[in-house]
Amino acid sequence: MDTAHKVAQLAASKSYELQVIGVPKTVDNDLMVTDHCPGYGSVARFNATATRDSGLDTEAIYTSDTIKIIETMGRDTGWITASTALGKDDEDGAPHLIYLPERPFIAESFLEDVRNVYDRLGRAVICVCEGLKNEKGEFLRASSKELDTDKFGHAQLGGVGEYLTNLISSKLKIKARCDKPGTIQRVSMVCASQIDLTEAYEVGQFALSRAIEGESDKMVTLIRKSNDPYVSERGLTGLEEVALRTKKVPEAFINERSNYVTESFLKYARPLIGAPLLAYAHLKKERLKKQLPQYFEKLTKP
Repeated sequence: MDTAHKVAQLAASKSYELQVIGVPKTVDNDLMVTDHCPGYGSVARFNATATRDSGLDTEAIYTSDTIKIIETMGRDTGWITASTALGKDDEDGAPHLIYLPERPFIAESFLEDVRNVYDRLGRAVICVCEGLKNEKGEFLRASSKELDTDKFGHAQLGGVGEYLTNLISSKLKIKARCDKPGTIQRVSMVCASQIDLTEAYEVGQFALSRAIEGESDKMVTLIRKSNDPYVSERGLTGLEEVALRTKKVPEAFINERSNYVTESFLKYARPLIGAPLLAYAHLKKERLKKQLPQYFEKLTKP
């Protein structure tokens, strides 16, 4: 949007007839003013599905894959990582812990959180953002090599998952592994949200119609009118309100312990993923305990 803003300003300064309308299209969901960005609902649907299924895998074979770290995309914001919570369909289901870059990462607190979940369930699935930062505001893991920077000079991120698995293994003496979806999470059409497909078309159509009317140096915004049923409409904002600014995950969306999201976030994000995720059956532990008391303790003991 900064580039679009500069192009619009340059055209105006040269009296060159050019209309510039920005379309919010980042899966990171970090653009200001707009309620959300087309693309976010789909990456959220992918990560919610993958995390839930990964949790079932961990639950099934937790004796060999005890703790799993899932590292999602996100340089400066945790919107994508937070979306993994939408896959939690059971009290003990994954994800069990979520860490976002909006709060400083404190290793001691992290290890205590992991230990608490492990002692209760005998397993844990933890979702973390590649952009996690320490108390000094430094990335936990970022390349210092010049070749590993983008055209804006941003260091290549990655390795947080491996760092945390090593931390758990060395400090807690519990086996841990890392899964990293990488760019797959932003390209999987099988998980495309119908809300995204509809709104992506509508914002493009709206941008074109406003350009034809003579508007320029603006970005299309999405304005949420209602949550249930979900309804949105299009609007415009000046590109100067968006350029080089980042919308962080609000404090109200992160719990006090800094290890999960709140119900307010779920209420915000759930409509964006479209239709409900595929429902799975769960064996009720109370029923198991009642019918097979002689095996229950063995089956649930870490």
